[in-house]
Amino acid sequence: MKTDKEKLDELITLEKDDNLLNHISTSLFNRGETIAEKNLNEYTIWTTNYFVGTFYPVFKINFNEKNEIKNIKTELNLNGKLWIIILGGLVLSFFVFALIIPVIKDFEYLDYTSLIILGVYGLLAFGIYWVFKKIYLNERKYLLSELKMAVELEKEENIDKIENEKNEWTIKMTLFRLFAYPFSIFIILFPIHTILTGGNIEPKVVGGILLALLYLITDINMIQKKRKKN
Repeated sequence: MKTDKEKLDELITLEKDDNLLNHISTSLFNRGETIAEKNLNEYTIWTTNYFVGTFYPVFKINFNEKNEIKNIKTELNLNGKLWIIILGGLVLSFFVFALIIPVIKDFEYLDYTSLIILGVYGLLAFGIYWVFKKIYLNERKYLLSELKMAVELEKEENIDKIENEKNEWTIKMTLFRLFAYPFSIFIILFPIHTILTGGNIEPKVVGGILLALLYLITDINMIQKKRKKN
């Protein structure tokens, strides 16, 4: 009978060190591959696809003396962490130099319009963060389930049963959807309105539209599947 480590060895298609350069390479060239850094008592495994791109999880798997999986820890890969710092810095710089400093300079003439604009941009930044986080968490859950099934730690029917028993309409999830759904629809419709009225949009906005659309489709599809099964 194969050990957990041997089963994982069959899944791994590339061996690389868990460092920043290799995660940049994964995001650009190695999508769909199952990559690992192998050590005696620990494997660090990652994979990515075209939906999450740079922001994919890394699984740190520890083995016991019988090469059975002892525990699995997950974290965002190094390239994803770098881009969070970069994007966070850009957003913070925009708020400071384009919004906050002008408001401070014109404090004597401050009106409600300036505060509303500041609040709208704050909500947009918060909304984008939550949409990205939700997509990442869903992808991490999916990949972890796939990994457990591959090494037979869990059976598909058990994972499905656990997922189906989860309450998708807790107060937290309901409040999140009340914000996330309208925000995602806004991300999709606003660029369309801009184009129809003769304006131009940046190419990178298309990525935001696809992410918002992906979130709505996957979340609604998951709710519908659970409703039918229950």
